[in-house]
Amino acid sequence: MDLKNSEQDATELISMEEKTPGCYVKARYILALMGFFSMFNAYALRTNLSVAIVAMVNTTGEGQTQNQTNVCPDRSQNSSSEPASNGYFNWNPAQQGLLLGCYYYGYLCNNVLGAWMSRRFGFRLVMGVSMMLSGLITVCMPVVAYTSFELLVTLRAIVGFLQGVCSPSIVGAWGVWSPPMERSTLTSVSISGSSVGTFVTLPVAGLIAETMGWEAIFYITGIVQAQSISYDRFLDTKVQTPWKSILTSLPVLGIFCCHFAGNWGSYTLLTMLPTYVATILRFDIATTGILSALPYLLQWIFTLLGGYFTDVVRGKGLASTIVVRKVNTTLALTIPAIFLVLAGYVGCNAAAAIVTLSLSVAFTALMTPGGTANTLDVAPKYAGIIYGISNTTASIPGFLAPQVVGWLLVDDSSLSQWQTVFWISAAIYIAGNIVFVLLASGQEQPWAIGNVVERKPKQGKS
Repeated sequence: MDLKNSEQDATELISMEEKTPGCYVKARYILALMGFFSMFNAYALRTNLSVAIVAMVNTTGEGQTQNQTNVCPDRSQNSSSEPASNGYFNWNPAQQGLLLGCYYYGYLCNNVLGAWMSRRFGFRLVMGVSMMLSGLITVCMPVVAYTSFELLVTLRAIVGFLQGVCSPSIVGAWGVWSPPMERSTLTSVSISGSSVGTFVTLPVAGLIAETMGWEAIFYITGIVQAQSISYDRFLDTKVQTPWKSILTSLPVLGIFCCHFAGNWGSYTLLTMLPTYVATILRFDIATTGILSALPYLLQWIFTLLGGYFTDVVRGKGLASTIVVRKVNTTLALTIPAIFLVLAGYVGCNAAAAIVTLSLSVAFTALMTPGGTANTLDVAPKYAGIIYGISNTTASIPGFLAPQVVGWLLVDDSSLSQWQTVFWISAAIYIAGNIVFVLLASGQEQPWAIGNVVERKPKQGKS
């Protein structure tokens, strides 16, 4: 069937949905809910180690630097002569950076493959298997941690590989199922599960570590992850992928660059924020988890509001698609850059540090109705594949950023070194935004208007 554009494609699918007899929740809304919980679970496993490592590492061990100049007063609730965090493992900052970042070694390897598998075998099966296996592996991590550091790194990389299917599968599904004027909203609802997953996991993991031990963090998040959800009323759509056109498209290159830049800052904070709060601001682990989670509550709110108001502006014709995409992306990269730099210069003022870091994280949410949703504008039929390629390159900061932080902090874990970390992230934010603004397009690209080779409605439980 020859579909001339994405609007015709989406209209046909929605019309099919509306004509189905009976009283039910629309399939695209269930898909949004599935995407939300998939991202929630994925980020629970992605962030659990960020808190657990604070309790796992022996900060007074032989491998730890003692040259921590300009460090703030101890704010631990149980301040005493004992260090607030005195775990079992003598991992130096470089090893910690490797462990926090190794998830992304596996993650970047499975984005394009994950998008293809989701199109070939269906969203439900691919996501369900990924969730179950990564949960089971996570449950084994405490035993492995006591056995071998190298094996622990390997298992975290495998979990990352399994989780690599999530985002491309969700974005690809919206390329088929989302009406053009609901793209920002539906994508934002799905992706916002990552913010909620982080917001819930960080404080809960801190409380678990303090009351039950860090091992319980992996047991609980792993068991929850292994409980997958299913819904099989979606379509399998196969199209011939124009690989050369995708890889040589300037608008697509702009998406790649802003995605990479946004992820550098986001992953720096996602993996290292609990360490900053615990070692520089010097809160105990439970408080560290709560404070580290606050930015992601704001991020969730900004994601939902940003997606909704973006579609309102587009629907009322107040601004063109490309204008709102560029404005959202600029806000998502420049404002976080400013607040991130400011966070490094507020010193030991904990309130100011949390406020600036929270605002930095919150505004990155506008990347979803910005550069991420732009994938659906330029090539809706190939959105999953394009996002898979983009997320592959944008996952490099996931392992590189924590290791850069670890290298910078090996000799001197101080405010001045963290300022360098924040400046690097801010510079990458700005560079990525400039490239996107110059190259982005709001129109479906000529090479993206292709033929649907096969479409099979899946009939199942409603």
